[in-house]
Amino acid sequence: MIGALRVAQTEDLLPTEVASLVGLCEAAFDEPFAAAWEQVGPGIHAFLEADGRPIAHAMIVDRRLYLGHEPDLALDVGYVEHVATLPELQGGGHGTRVMREIGRILADEYALGALSTGSNGFYDRLGWETWRGPTFVRMADGQRVRSADEDGGVMILRTRRTPATLDLGGPIAVDWRVGEPW
Repeated sequence: MIGALRVAQTEDLLPTEVASLVGLCEAAFDEPFAAAWEQVGPGIHAFLEADGRPIAHAMIVDRRLYLGHEPDLALDVGYVEHVATLPELQGGGHGTRVMREIGRILADEYALGALSTGSNGFYDRLGWETWRGPTFVRMADGQRVRSADEDGGVMILRTRRTPATLDLGGPIAVDWRVGEPW
């Protein structure tokens, strides 16, 4: 039976719950996921359970995005990570339900939502927009390094606090981190 949608901070999850969420991501992405889980750090998790186990998950971590050509123009954003649904349950609306909750949290708490994906169509129908401009990774010294492989895969979700001057065709950068910067 499908249970209620849960929202929790990473530090409020039991170790067994974290292990179950990592297992869900491993099943959905068909690859080891413990290292990826550690690299993104703590955040806000939204997940749907059935029969006591998670079947769909997404999380928000705090990140900074640098917009436009000005190196100082930065927004604190809710960056969405680890969006996953068990393979045998994909297409049943579970991921959509989790992402609607993520969208609600972003709208309440952040100036902008962002994520990187290869499944733009899924997010398009939930109000996300594909970033059309070039992507970069901002190194610790402030230098921007081109990340052309991410072009067309970065998406944003506007909130009521999103600057009206947001230019989807301009450059966008994210701070470097171990693993996958975007």
